[in-house]
Amino acid sequence: MGAMAFFYLDQEAVLAANVLDMRRAMKVVTEAQARFANGEVREPQKIVLRNADTAESEQQGRFNALAASIGAPVPSAIGMKWVASFPTNRQRGMPRASALIILNCPRTGFPLAVMEGGLISAMRTGAVTGLGVHYLAPKRPSKIGIVGAGVQSRTQILGVYTELPQVEEIALFGRQVSMAEGVAEDCRRRWNAPVRVVRTIEDTLRDADVVLTVTTAQQPLIRAQHIKPGALTIQLAGHECEFGVILQCKKKIFADDWETVKQRGIMTPAIMYAQGLLRDEDIQANLRELILGTKQGRESDERIHFCHMGMGVNDVALAWAVYQDARARNLGTSLSLCKEPLWV
Repeated sequence: MGAMAFFYLDQEAVLAANVLDMRRAMKVVTEAQARFANGEVREPQKIVLRNADTAESEQQGRFNALAASIGAPVPSAIGMKWVASFPTNRQRGMPRASALIILNCPRTGFPLAVMEGGLISAMRTGAVTGLGVHYLAPKRPSKIGIVGAGVQSRTQILGVYTELPQVEEIALFGRQVSMAEGVAEDCRRRWNAPVRVVRTIEDTLRDADVVLTVTTAQQPLIRAQHIKPGALTIQLAGHECEFGVILQCKKKIFADDWETVKQRGIMTPAIMYAQGLLRDEDIQANLRELILGTKQGRESDERIHFCHMGMGVNDVALAWAVYQDARARNLGTSLSLCKEPLWV
């Protein structure tokens, strides 16, 4: 058989392969979700490794494994993301999350690529928010309110602003003003996004047409009285909203994948489900149903809530697109798996 090798893509190579192209990310996620809806994806439940079976334990750190096989009956892409989240990293001057993605050959199963996965993970999450905004945001929104100013906030801003380039203001709140100012400056410089930092959550959400929570909070930050009539609220982490935010949406609740949200168990709608305050029939649709047009998104000026927990199919699909771009540009480093297999 001879030597066997795979490609390693560090963050610089991933960047050079256009990972920050949000339009491409949204297109890739759209196609992946459509294939999921058509039964062309195999995606096992997300693996969560943490010190205890409680949401509070995640403050000590946790690991997630998300895998997917795309294509049927013959797969065209297979891979897995291994991602760690350690909130205390911020005190060390390090990113909260880090990730690696492995892509495998669908024909032989051998590794094709190992790549830095943090940017891919952030971009696919921003792309899902952008798609949620596409189907669920009110008409002619003028203000976006975002609570949370970590690394993920940048791609959330990019996803929203890509879909809503006419928006007049993106109000950003972060507990550490210096971090929020850094995020705002970065987004203004990179994408000319109209981001400004505000000092209170109330100022962030006042008159906001779209509200995002991008935090690791396990206690509600967003109150029902903060949300204007007709607004879209989006959450992608933990128990950031009080129950009233969800209840006032009156069956206009959407998810990337409701079964994934329930299985993970830490997000506000999942907590409400566990307590008998939400039923499966209270969820209007998953994102893929909006993409295929089998379910209706926004219909009028109703309040809408969209929660997305993250799906392996989106990671694998976007990583595959980055890998193909990298190979076309001769990016990455070839590493030996073995010079000659010891046993066959």
